[in-house]
Amino acid sequence: MSVKRIDLMSPVPRYRQLAVILRKAIEAGEYPPGSRLPSEKTLTQTYGVARETASKAMDALAAERLAVMVPGVGWHVPPEGAGDPDA
Repeated sequence: MSVKRIDLMSPVPRYRQLAVILRKAIEAGEYPPGSRLPSEKTLTQTYGVARETASKAMDALAAERLAVMVPGVGWHVPPEGAGDPDA
């Protein structure tokens, strides 16, 4: 994943900035359907954010159906058609 920076001076909350970065990476195919997303620990180290910020970003992606938590494994991009009411 190409690393973008979090703008510390932005009025946009850091978790939203991180969610946008991850959403763009998913949409660009950097994380294809079914692939594992970076752990919250990796996100904190890569972007210099708090773990709570990383967690909120992942929750935001989950609300958009762009990420699912697999207990004991971590966050993943849902398989093609998952969560699609027309599937």
